[in-house]
Amino acid sequence: MIKPIQTDKDAGRLATHYRFKGMTMIELLVVITVIMLLAAVMIPTVRYQYRNRALREADRQLNAFIGSAQSRAQQLGRPVGIWIDRFRNETIVPIQGARTELNQIAWPTDANYAVAVYIAEIPMPYSGDLRDSRVVLSNTGTNWQLNFPLTSVLQNPNNPLIRRGDRFQIQLDRRGPYFEAQRLTTDVSSSPQYILIENSVGNGTRIPLAARTASGVAFQIQRRPTKSLVPPLRLPAGAVIDLSVSGMGSGGNEFLTSSAMGNQPVIIMFQPDGSIDRVLYNGVADHPIGWVHLLVGRQNQVFPGTQFIEESTEIGNVMDTENRWVSINHRTGAVTSEQVDSIARQTSSSDSVALKLTAARMLVRSGTGTGGN
Repeated sequence: MIKPIQTDKDAGRLATHYRFKGMTMIELLVVITVIMLLAAVMIPTVRYQYRNRALREADRQLNAFIGSAQSRAQQLGRPVGIWIDRFRNETIVPIQGARTELNQIAWPTDANYAVAVYIAEIPMPYSGDLRDSRVVLSNTGTNWQLNFPLTSVLQNPNNPLIRRGDRFQIQLDRRGPYFEAQRLTTDVSSSPQYILIENSVGNGTRIPLAARTASGVAFQIQRRPTKSLVPPLRLPAGAVIDLSVSGMGSGGNEFLTSSAMGNQPVIIMFQPDGSIDRVLYNGVADHPIGWVHLLVGRQNQVFPGTQFIEESTEIGNVMDTENRWVSINHRTGAVTSEQVDSIARQTSSSDSVALKLTAARMLVRSGTGTGGN
């Protein structure tokens, strides 16, 4: 087969075709430079959005988890709540024989924030081991002592129902109010001792007369809440509940702990109607008279010793207006989520902690924030 003769015109057309098929090195460098410039502009924006996305997601999850606890309380017809576990769940053990400066004196930061929240439930009420079990109250001069039957499991120092130091509620004669009570911590090997911590001295006007006789009265005990088997809520990485600035009322930070108070969890119990029944923290069982505020912030901004720090290199959670309050109305149980308000424009450095926290919660209290449930 005879091939056609290639003319100069055909050769020029082919050369033009191959010349425009690829890009030159200069063009590639220009494209790469433009891409790098766009990336440099976009990365901080994307990083900022991702940084706040963990907070928003933690806020949303905590709201939903509180709602699920309130729904469970309504289903069971008895108090159910949320159990906020401090990140540090062990006691600091000092180094034996070491110099004082080597032992950590200050309570660590990680005892003042939480990344896991559990459902808390109250076990079935305990009314004694026998049908006619009774309790007798005796006045020791300083306290009303609860004397349970000798056959009761509560007389065993190692009983699992009420451990040393545990608080519980007891109803006398199976009617009337529940009294706050506690098992003393001094009964290591001897018979357990239980006392009322409400109306401990007083004149006993609220205590049934029959409870002070030798025959005693029937009783019903509501024990300390325990963790449920329901899977816990684990907050997104980097997001925490900052307990160092969380608390009750407009300016309270009762959930802040120290080496003296230990690392006990914060437990918020709800009534079947959704309202707050009581709050347990630092060995105290309290009935709040104001909202309960939980600050959702960042792990690296928890500073329990200096919560109001604001410097170029570090800032406390309560000073960061991107963080959010998750606040629970003590009467209705309604959950509100709002941003942290600016403290700088409302308070001075010499103001008390309560005033500063009140200012930080202004958006929650006034309902003028941009957040919602």
